[in-house]
Amino acid sequence: MKIFIPFTIKGIGGVSTFAKKFKSGLEKNGHEVFFEFKEDYDVLFLIVQCQFKYLLDAKRRNKKIIQRLDGYWYWSVVGWRYPLYNLKARIIRHFFTDFTVYQSNYSKYCTKKFIGNKKKDSSAIIYNGADLNIFSAHGEKKNLRDNPNQLIFFTASAFRRKDQIIPIIESLEIYRNKFNNNFKLLVAGGFTGKVSNIPARYKSKKYINFLGEIKNENLPCYERSSDVFLFTHLNPPCPNNIIEAMGCGLPICGVSDGAMPELIEQSKNGLLIPIQGNAFWKTRKYDINEFSNNLNYIINNIDSFKKKSREIAENKFSLSTMIKNYITIIEKLI
Repeated sequence: MKIFIPFTIKGIGGVSTFAKKFKSGLEKNGHEVFFEFKEDYDVLFLIVQCQFKYLLDAKRRNKKIIQRLDGYWYWSVVGWRYPLYNLKARIIRHFFTDFTVYQSNYSKYCTKKFIGNKKKDSSAIIYNGADLNIFSAHGEKKNLRDNPNQLIFFTASAFRRKDQIIPIIESLEIYRNKFNNNFKLLVAGGFTGKVSNIPARYKSKKYINFLGEIKNENLPCYERSSDVFLFTHLNPPCPNNIIEAMGCGLPICGVSDGAMPELIEQSKNGLLIPIQGNAFWKTRKYDINEFSNNLNYIINNIDSFKKKSREIAENKFSLSTMIKNYITIIEKLI
């Protein structure tokens, strides 16, 4: 099969990480995946949307169109403009696509809420997957600790909003005063937009180390050298960084929001603080006290959490499973 994905890979993390894994996985199974237009293709695969010229070309050639959907724009992020931001994805969904892939049950719920039901919704839910040979508890480690008993907390993302980092820092202030001050927080990823000043703003916090952008293939040695992955994003559709951390045997201390309850089995591979409603219309406030309590509980039961985190990643979120599911769907479609 020849699969055309009209997408430009930018930086690290998020959709770019998925695109690279998707291409590599399908090519290992004998298929061709390309990001630049070629006339000789079998399937047009959309990561949410693309230029209309490619959609019209696929229709003219009678090629199948698959749309992979994740998250959406909503009021609390962009205000009244959110329907405009979602309009192109809505048009493509209702007038062009032959098949829809949702990243999670949560993504499916958001799709119906923000871009509408489709009468004939030929679709499947395929969770993201990680290469568990690379994202593993075994392999190269980094000496991150200043002393043998120091705890290492880790988080990684492309940081664009306060909810991705500020609740973590506030929770750790409580944790260090209430439980333990012998720890370090490592933050991997760039900061842009409204949070671009965060590293400079918190540089006086000696327990925080801003690492900047780290290539995806270099993340495992940091993660397997850490103790707990911290995550407070609003409405995540199916975060790659959570699955990759689980592959490295990291417990997850997070928020029961978005697709997180689909990835995290409470009290097994992590703990999630409960939330009320959603954050579509106004920014949610976190119970940072409960977050710090959860972190302390995980640390006191760290071995069982680590073991279970790797097990769940192997059972549900391997890259090979993800690729196999995509190949099955594409082959049936064409």
